[in-house]
Amino acid sequence: MNTYDSEQEQLEALQKWWKENGRAVISGVALGAVAIIGWSSWQVYTTQQAEKASLHYDRLLASAKDSLYEQTIEQGNFFVEELPTSGYAALAALITAKAAFRQNDMEKAKKYLQLAIDQKKSEAVQRVARLRLARLLTDEKKWDDAMALLDGDAGEFANLYEEARGDIFLARGNWDEARSAYERVLAGGKSQVRVRMKLDDLGSGDTLRDVHD
Repeated sequence: MNTYDSEQEQLEALQKWWKENGRAVISGVALGAVAIIGWSSWQVYTTQQAEKASLHYDRLLASAKDSLYEQTIEQGNFFVEELPTSGYAALAALITAKAAFRQNDMEKAKKYLQLAIDQKKSEAVQRVARLRLARLLTDEKKWDDAMALLDGDAGEFANLYEEARGDIFLARGNWDEARSAYERVLAGGKSQVRVRMKLDDLGSGDTLRDVHD
């Protein structure tokens, strides 16, 4: 299973995150100018932390873009150790998890996905992290844990969550449930070539049972 076969997930999460948090980040940087003319030391500290977070987030993005996975993970570790409450932390954890995945370090990938979930800074980032962690757990045949991550409001990722449920049912040999899940994805109205292929591969329930009996 390709855990990251839909980059649209991350794009949508990024857009939603910036819509929710971008103004606060910009305001934090703007405080730098105000701090010069007499804000309290706490406000100065807050501004410095915001600027530090922005700098390291830019470095993390640059490393990820250039597929420099070790550097990406190093920057991700910095957020965990030095800036765990930053507005960037959840998204940084999501990106770091992907770098760990690319290095086939699934334990580290799961760790960072869980950190992204626990941050609770953005519902969109949380939803992507839950989806990706569910896929990794499906690969490990931890189906109940994977399914539990897909409970609750999936928001804008409802179709992707339903597809992931179908994949879990398929992995467990629950053909009828898998077929129903994939059909619900297609009924969502979006073009889903990948899901159509999965559904076609399932064939009829009787055919699958004959093959596996």
